[in-house]
Amino acid sequence: MVYSERMPRDLPIANGSLLVNFDAMYQLRDLYWPRIGQENHTAGHPFRFGVWVEGQFRWIDDASWQRTLEYMPDTLVTAVTLSNDQLALSLECQDCVDFHENLYLRKIIVHNNTPRDREVRLFFGQDFHIDSYAVGDSAYYEPERQAVFHYKGMRWFIINCAKESQGAWELGIDQWAVGVKEALQHEGTWRDAEDGVLSGNAVAQGSVDSCVALHLTVPANGVAVGWYWIGVGNKFTEVTRVNRVVRQKGPQTLLKRTCHYWKLWVAKEEEDLSVLPDAIRHLYRRSLLILRTQIDNGGAILAATDYDVARYFSDTYAYMWPRDGALV
Repeated sequence: MVYSERMPRDLPIANGSLLVNFDAMYQLRDLYWPRIGQENHTAGHPFRFGVWVEGQFRWIDDASWQRTLEYMPDTLVTAVTLSNDQLALSLECQDCVDFHENLYLRKIIVHNNTPRDREVRLFFGQDFHIDSYAVGDSAYYEPERQAVFHYKGMRWFIINCAKESQGAWELGIDQWAVGVKEALQHEGTWRDAEDGVLSGNAVAQGSVDSCVALHLTVPANGVAVGWYWIGVGNKFTEVTRVNRVVRQKGPQTLLKRTCHYWKLWVAKEEEDLSVLPDAIRHLYRRSLLILRTQIDNGGAILAATDYDVARYFSDTYAYMWPRDGALV
């Protein structure tokens, strides 16, 4: 059956206009905006996440990783753990889509499982297909904000990073590369990351992707914290405003406020669930949250936003059908 070849989405997070889906490997696979289920700006292609340390590199879909993909209780904030014995590293990741801003945000806590200080480089590959296709996309690195932009028409994306250093924030990416993909036999700029050093190419147009890096110094048997985010908007000034919100409020504040928002949202009906076992109460609240990720702020209740089916049937389940809406 063709369905056996599909990879369902394990972790959806959303705010009703921006939806991000992750697969079982913890790869970002879908990014819908400004309507849930309409424009998918990845067309189902993975955004890659990789780690370099002491000359070794592993993408997180590599078999050497052990993964646990969960959510923080009663929220749409992920709780992901990644462990790799070959790298002697483990990562704790928390992802959210801000409840108010069109912002995807990831916190990465890197644990160094060795008795020596080490530099750990985190690599993030962006494989945008803006408006669901790659023709006519553009991307560039901007030194002023130390960020990468992707855009086409009225769809803009800013990619940026930050790290906590001695109690202060250090904003901006440490390495970058922008290049051609899916044309002229180019696999994509993400391949440039595998030696731990990006080319620094600053601009490309057509069918393009990008890769950025964040360098963390992790003490012996200690931890370091990094942040990665994608701001979304319909023009340059809008995505730079979102980036400014992250800079001014701090990413930790945005993560915490989104966590608190969903805890309040899922309990707002004051239903008496005391007669149910703990596991059933948890499943009920988790189901409400997952269902909310598939509902557009305009009211449409989508059947599904897994984009893999488009590869086999040239269509998706991102429709609002009365039957599905009634069930929800």
